Amino acid sequence: MNDSPNQKPEQDVLGIQFTLQDMDGLTFTRVIRDIMQDQAFAVPLQVRVMEPRPGVDGQVTLAFLPPDRERASKAVQRLKTILLRYGAQVDHIRMPGEAG
Repeated sequence: MNDSPNQKPEQDVLGIQFTLQDMDGLTFTRVIRDIMQDQAFAVPLQVRVMEPRPGVDGQVTLAFLPPDRERASKAVQRLKTILLRYGAQVDHIRMPGEAG
């Protein structure tokens, strides 16, 4: 366990998770490329991804600390715009505090 004073405990991190059902790998790669080039997703926000695989939906999680909630909210709107550009259907968005 790392007790560095500059490192926040993992439980402080919040995340907004998008499940992208039926998105193919090429489209997913394009979405991630656009996200990584967009300043809306810059530090202190983190983008965590799980690429789609046969039988497993792709996921994009926007991770942030509580003080960055407003910035994360704006990034979520930007992510929705990027997904619409590719005709992606967002089947589920899981917000902080929701049961899995």
